[in-house]
Amino acid sequence: MSFIGVDRRCELEQMVQSVLDSADDGRIVVTQESQSVDFKEEAGRRNGPEIEPGVPQNPAAAVALADEVACMANSPGGGALIVGVEDGSGRVIGTELDVDWLRDSIYRKIGIAPDIRASVVEGLRILVVYVAEAREPVTDTGGRIRWRVADNCRPVDRAEWWEHRDQASNADPMAAASARTTADIRPMAMEIARRWYGADAGTDEELLRKIGALRSDGRLTQAGTVLFTPVDRAVLEFTEFDVPGGLITNSFRAEAYSSLLEQIVAIETAISGSNTYSTVAQGIHHEQIRRVPESAVREAVLNGVIHRDWNRSEPTDVRWIEFDSTLIVRSPGAFPGGVTAENILSNRKARYPALADLFRALGLVDKQGVGVDRMYRDMIVLGHRPPEIIECPGRYVECTLVGGAPVFPVVECVRAIAPAERQRDMRVAIILHLLLHHAFVTVPSVARALQSTPEAARVALQAVRQSTVRAAPLVRSYKQSWILGIRAVEILAASYELGSPFPMMPYLSTDVSDQTRVAREWIDSFGAISTGDLQELTGTSRGTVKRTLDAMVQDGIVEQKGAGRSSRYVCPAAP
Repeated sequence: MSFIGVDRRCELEQMVQSVLDSADDGRIVVTQESQSVDFKEEAGRRNGPEIEPGVPQNPAAAVALADEVACMANSPGGGALIVGVEDGSGRVIGTELDVDWLRDSIYRKIGIAPDIRASVVEGLRILVVYVAEAREPVTDTGGRIRWRVADNCRPVDRAEWWEHRDQASNADPMAAASARTTADIRPMAMEIARRWYGADAGTDEELLRKIGALRSDGRLTQAGTVLFTPVDRAVLEFTEFDVPGGLITNSFRAEAYSSLLEQIVAIETAISGSNTYSTVAQGIHHEQIRRVPESAVREAVLNGVIHRDWNRSEPTDVRWIEFDSTLIVRSPGAFPGGVTAENILSNRKARYPALADLFRALGLVDKQGVGVDRMYRDMIVLGHRPPEIIECPGRYVECTLVGGAPVFPVVECVRAIAPAERQRDMRVAIILHLLLHHAFVTVPSVARALQSTPEAARVALQAVRQSTVRAAPLVRSYKQSWILGIRAVEILAASYELGSPFPMMPYLSTDVSDQTRVAREWIDSFGAISTGDLQELTGTSRGTVKRTLDAMVQDGIVEQKGAGRSSRYVCPAAP
């Protein structure tokens, strides 16, 4: 992933601001384009001498700008495009292009999602597109590789591109040197770093070298600059709503020109004021537990900062929905290469390895990827849903944690698991969650839930099978599946009495619709079901399951093969 760099970004912003400040009488006076700054009229709006009104979505403009972004990305140091200004004359025409739509359109065409900022010049809206230098050649929509020579885009072949850029191809831009030194560090940032690092921090310089923020030449790395020196904008923003899309009941924007470390602490403080405690009572024992576990909150916030696209200027948006006890962290940037919502548990990929390593060195995160595992575990063991982590339009990643009062039977069951080490095992938590909602699990279903291979799923099932709850197995095998053990069922069944918002083990039911769902799931997995199978899975009598299966036959859902206790029920043959 490319990164403009703090110093280069400041340089580009100063260039752009100098150009925009020259505007007078509807024109930009400083019209001399350079290798780093270019004017672009919105394509597709000119009708002879006339300019048609602007619209939020203009496919012709998206194609033209994607080509210009590709050219700028191939150029050393990247650059900025000022959209909405007539080439040559500097006349301000303006643009109504939607920022998220444009960014997403450019990404779909060339694989780059640039930072785009809207501004007003001479009363008209313009866009400034900041483009980072690419680490690999970027082809435009015509399959060409171009870069800027002086103030124009010129073709370049791949051999020449790599000849000039081979040294940068494998480097992490966050590890590069900045122009900042220890003199630029915010004192409060160092205080926070010492608190997080713990004992043996040494002097400020020693600590900075230990965590990889300070180079041997006395300059901070780009990652060190991001963490310890003033940031010119709020990187994090917190908003509390009463219900989704409802009234804003609280908001907090981290102070600009504070360091990222200070902003993280400030946002965590704001969240803790909303994420209040629930009291869990069992007899005379009372325990207070946050509605969303603090460890999951921290991982969500840190992931939203560490893995965001640092070329984009929008803040990482943190939202709290009071009525639903829900935390949503939305960070700019798509998933880093190869990561998707379907493999986020198994694919370890950092957008900026040097930045992630700096946070690890401070003790805030463990080895790469473990934070997501921990979020899953810490939510599930309280009876909450697993995190939902998805990519949204406009190239954002959104993590949603739905909390609330802990479901004590789940808490009690987890705390009864032996050996105690398995209580902290993410695989055990995910398999337990599956069995709270499904009558059985199989190797394929566990592999899907763990986002792993079948062999890894078998190993996970073996670990769960060797775990116990009150001296009985946590799970037991049934034919080619695994179901909850008897002691676990006894503990978890209490969730019905406590009125869990998400009913646990709905398959332990005499209701025909519940039993039908179990039967269909078993048939989908194994091809046929017997009355004995449905009895085992639902914990009900033979007469009850027989009535369910007979109703399924009558409704045409299954057909019966054989008679008496040897009967099997299968999907109807295709006509």
